[in-house]
Amino acid sequence: IRDRETAELAVHSALTGHLVFSTLHTNDAIGAIPRLLDMGVEAFLLTASTNAVMAQRLVRKICTDCRKEVPVPTEVKRLISTELKDVPQEEAPELDLKDVKIFQGEGCKFCGNTGYRGRIAIFEVMALSDQIKNLILEHQSIARIRDQARLEGMITMKQDGLLKVLKGTTTIEEVIRVTKE
Repeated sequence: IRDRETAELAVHSALTGHLVFSTLHTNDAIGAIPRLLDMGVEAFLLTASTNAVMAQRLVRKICTDCRKEVPVPTEVKRLISTELKDVPQEEAPELDLKDVKIFQGEGCKFCGNTGYRGRIAIFEVMALSDQIKNLILEHQSIARIRDQARLEGMITMKQDGLLKVLKGTTTIEEVIRVTKE
């Protein structure tokens, strides 16, 4: 969706019962709200026609053939602990912030000596709950909407990326590269 006409078409299709999937250029899921409002979609139509918004980015995966554990710098421990402290337990039952391990690829013949092989997506999904819809209708700030979404358990892209760092799937550098603001 790049213009008002397409946005209105998508909203009206959703209002008539069609399931609409579309793309929109924003930095994160919450950014879709002001983007659509700026395109001229009325807040009451936006809240009536939208169930959820998802954002994703691709990060490189650590090569499984040359992956090794590396020391965790203090600033990385601090970042992980700060970002993941509010992640709901059911979203990451194996999460132990006291025993943080990170990995990287050394480089081998299988990955072309890069330490990476393949890609994986990191995501965030914001469901439009009644509370979030009310905030949109009241023209509250994006920061307020983001706070409410996180209160409701939304995992941000950065948090999802950091969980994948802790699982040894990708590196902290990759997550920082794709989630910088």
